[in-house]
Amino acid sequence: MKLKIKSRDGAGRTGIMQIDGGVEANIPNIVYFDTDRFKPPDFAEIVGVYDDRETGGKVRIRYPEHPWLDRDIYPASMPSRFHSTVEEENQIIIPCNMEAIVNVKRNNKINLLANLVSIYPRSRQFVKNVVEIREKAGYGALLLAPGIANAQNLSLLVYMGIDLVDVTSAILWARKGMMFFPEGMVHSKDMEELSCDCPSCRKVRSPSDMDFKDIMMHNIHVMNQELKRVRYAISTGRLRELVESRISSSPELAEKFRILNEEFYQFLEERTPVSRRTKLKAVLLDSLNYPEVKRFRERLLERYTKPEGASILLLLPCSAKKPYSLSKSHRKFREAILSCDNHHIVHEVIVTSPLGIVPRELENFYPADSYDIPVTGHWFEDEKRMIRDTFREYIKRNHYDVIVSHLPESLNEVIMEEISDVLATCIDNPVSKKSLDRLRDVLKDSISQYNRAIKPSERFRNSIKSMMMYQFGRKVAEELMDSCDRIKGSFPNVRIYGKGKLLASFSPDRRMFSLSIEGARFLFSNRVYTVKVADGFDIRGSILAPGVLAADEDIRIEDEVAVVRDDRICGVGIARMNGKEMMDMDYGEAVKIRYHT
Repeated sequence: MKLKIKSRDGAGRTGIMQIDGGVEANIPNIVYFDTDRFKPPDFAEIVGVYDDRETGGKVRIRYPEHPWLDRDIYPASMPSRFHSTVEEENQIIIPCNMEAIVNVKRNNKINLLANLVSIYPRSRQFVKNVVEIREKAGYGALLLAPGIANAQNLSLLVYMGIDLVDVTSAILWARKGMMFFPEGMVHSKDMEELSCDCPSCRKVRSPSDMDFKDIMMHNIHVMNQELKRVRYAISTGRLRELVESRISSSPELAEKFRILNEEFYQFLEERTPVSRRTKLKAVLLDSLNYPEVKRFRERLLERYTKPEGASILLLLPCSAKKPYSLSKSHRKFREAILSCDNHHIVHEVIVTSPLGIVPRELENFYPADSYDIPVTGHWFEDEKRMIRDTFREYIKRNHYDVIVSHLPESLNEVIMEEISDVLATCIDNPVSKKSLDRLRDVLKDSISQYNRAIKPSERFRNSIKSMMMYQFGRKVAEELMDSCDRIKGSFPNVRIYGKGKLLASFSPDRRMFSLSIEGARFLFSNRVYTVKVADGFDIRGSILAPGVLAADEDIRIEDEVAVVRDDRICGVGIARMNGKEMMDMDYGEAVKIRYHT
């Protein structure tokens, strides 16, 4: 089986699968049955059969003759002979009990996940089993989940890493008169009028006129329409938003989504790009555990160090406009700061949800530069706890002589639970004249205690070093900036040179630093963010996955990577896959090359 991935979001992905000597189909997709009683619709790309019948040029997946009594759909309590893995030419049938999952190996076949029907109601076990199989089978495998998909849960199943589902559920629920909709299921007798424009609904006057076949075809059409929405959402980086809109009316699905976010962070983070062009919409409290949000806090605490010479911490509220410095409120804050002599000694840190705290230097990095939250002035306890915990750990790692808080009272109370020795300057509203005057006076008084003035060029250099620490880690940042002897431009259009050669430049489009060949040498020397290709491999515009011999498992999509050949650096570019996927896949672009030797 060949698998070519086009786009990714969460563990969901779109692409083309090819089996049976060149027959192709899109993923994610739905398997439609071809039996004596049920025929696949004209738009079907993948057909499930119980015999050797031809499928008219469509991808064929072989199902057992008696699925209810055999291998793909059966209770987890069945005898042990049912819980054995069966491998065929293009597919593997994997029982979803832990005994069988332990033995799953990396493969490039269709992995049919048996007995999911019985595990599905147990949310934690269901999520755990699917995630483990997805990780063990690898990126080159396709996961087929029979018997559980409907129009409401389809987006969540794909977000979890399931590539294929079937219409079993659509048929079974149609027998009970239940009609599928993206918002849930409704009995046909409970509907006063039709709210659907599918072919089945158009040919009847009212829901009560629909028979089993009409309802079944309605369910199939609704699932197919939802599949198109899922594919589009993946291609635009908005699959999670679609999932959230579907789970809002289902406690059962919300439960699975939260378990996935809270307990399987590493699984999702590995598949989450370090930069996106789409805005992060943090509408639900679940956003506190989004992979890009947690990764931001982790890197802040584990990699980032405040700029050298910054001795006064100034805590500021966030703004609706991003980056914050473009907002009216932050321009007023900056005016107050700039009115002070030696103001480079002040370090601005923004307090916000769901990120926690954002140093001014990182406001142009994703996701700090492009997130939206509902602003009500009310802070939930989970948000307060997150801010308190993040601030506590940040202060442990970054020492300040003075802490000034220009936060509203509700947020200031959260900060003062951790450190009581805080100079509060917000009297009523952070941008009121009284508050700004108070901020200016407190800063001037605090700054006056320092004799040594911090030069603008010194602070600018130190700020860039702190940003590089966040992106590449402390050692790479320190070595690169130690080699820097000249900085050109002003942020964000800044370029860093060493011995007359370009080392790095900030990319406003990607919201991170881009490296030259000379700059990438610091990645190679520290053996981080490196991709090794075969000796003699010709470096052109792209490196395809088959050419990758080894890749740092910490590489994420959109990361800067150094390409190594013959134990020498030969290129630098942008990761189009994460490190593990580069090693698993036989097709697709692994690295987009920017410079090569």
